[in-house]
Amino acid sequence: MSHGSASDGAASPNLTPLLDVVMQLLMFFMMCVNFVNEQINTEIKLPESQSAKAMDKAETEVLFVNIKPYREADYKDRSAEFQERMKAEFQPGAPCILVNRARDDKERKEDKDPLPFKLGQLKFWLRQQKEDFQKNNPNSKDLPTIILRADKDTEYQYIYQIMNMCKVEGYKRLKVRATTKSVKQEG
Repeated sequence: MSHGSASDGAASPNLTPLLDVVMQLLMFFMMCVNFVNEQINTEIKLPESQSAKAMDKAETEVLFVNIKPYREADYKDRSAEFQERMKAEFQPGAPCILVNRARDDKERKEDKDPLPFKLGQLKFWLRQQKEDFQKNNPNSKDLPTIILRADKDTEYQYIYQIMNMCKVEGYKRLKVRATTKSVKQEG
């Protein structure tokens, strides 16, 4: 009895489930990238450091505080309302603190512009974030980590004042962001 040659019944794998999994992974990574991009401010040009390290993945509760000197030209791609508010509140070169809106901000859910603060206004925002976190996480002993993203043109005295303000409000974990400086090899 002959059952035919081995090449007649060659099995081909069904790739449909594999393609489904690849598509789901692609969608997952696209959503995660958008989530991370919403937390940072692209107008900030971070300083370089040889000892800069990537953010720890275990840190899930973080607050990003961006600081830079105010320059009108940096906000041309923002809304006209935001540009006018910045012109009215800040002098050129004055320190400007920018924090991103909370995801559940009912006031302006569609607004992509960050919230601008002067140095004195930041203390109120930090206190409000602390109260909200403690109300939503009653069993947590630690407050979120503050990630300070200071523009390389920011004077150190303002960075120090913000760090001190965070400590006074009870935030114990503070980190300053920088970009990795590439070490040039001589040869």
